Amino acid sequence: MPSDYALKRTHGQETVTIHAADLYLLEHWNNDLVISDEAQRSAIFSKWLEIGSRGRMPYVERLKEMSVDRDDITEDAKDLLARVRSPSDRQEVSYTRLVRTFYGEGSDEKLVDLIAEAEFDEPVFDNAALYDAGSNDGLQSLHAILTRIPQIVEETPGFAVWYDEKKRKALAEAIEVGPDQFDYALEIFHLAAKWDHVLIYDKEANETPGNVLLVYVDDRGRVLRYSRLDGALDLQAADGMLYTRQDSMHAWWEGGRHGEDWQANQLAQRWGEVEHEPPVEEGA
Repeated sequence: MPSDYALKRTHGQETVTIHAADLYLLEHWNNDLVISDEAQRSAIFSKWLEIGSRGRMPYVERLKEMSVDRDDITEDAKDLLARVRSPSDRQEVSYTRLVRTFYGEGSDEKLVDLIAEAEFDEPVFDNAALYDAGSNDGLQSLHAILTRIPQIVEETPGFAVWYDEKKRKALAEAIEVGPDQFDYALEIFHLAAKWDHVLIYDKEANETPGNVLLVYVDDRGRVLRYSRLDGALDLQAADGMLYTRQDSMHAWWEGGRHGEDWQANQLAQRWGEVEHEPPVEEGA
């Protein structure tokens, strides 16, 4: 489940939503760098993805403590967040969220119809100035999405511990079955590495009857698998099945294509990442 510790803080006449990723940004922001705000934000949130669930846990725990203790951040920090993080980017993400990256002719009406038919009432990130990727495939837009909406990869500390344990058990089982059952080993490790997902309304989704792109990512924001939903009824089903994690037996997952970092020839590297790190412990 997504981390639900987002803070609401007053900033002038507005309310600023603060996520764990924002605490990371504030800690690493450098006013002396001669680069644009957008470039620095993107670079910082790229690192936020790279540090994975282990690296993000202290910031999620700190945000949780702030929500209980009512600790505040400075007005200068609020000013910075308001400048470099748009209100749209700072939305809470719920468990299922849709990001629109195509804004061509007729797409407004098609998206409205799709959402209505699917009865989709989860957050929709819909701002042409921020998310328009033109004719690019949704996969090409994923990194830009995650560095604009980094709270997508935030999860509770308990989920991070469970995720780490799940990967370690999958690795042990994969080693036990040996190379003769490589496909099975790849499958169980893929399943264990499933961290989160993004639904993307891109050009292909607009030109087909609502075939939204579903992208599964690991805890570092790398593409694990991806597939296309089949119209409004599929989107409606996905809304519930992704929440309950029943999607792993669906064609979206079982028939999904593997991301570059999770191809069979990358499996040894992904195993190594688990083997060379100590277990994650909540509150450590």
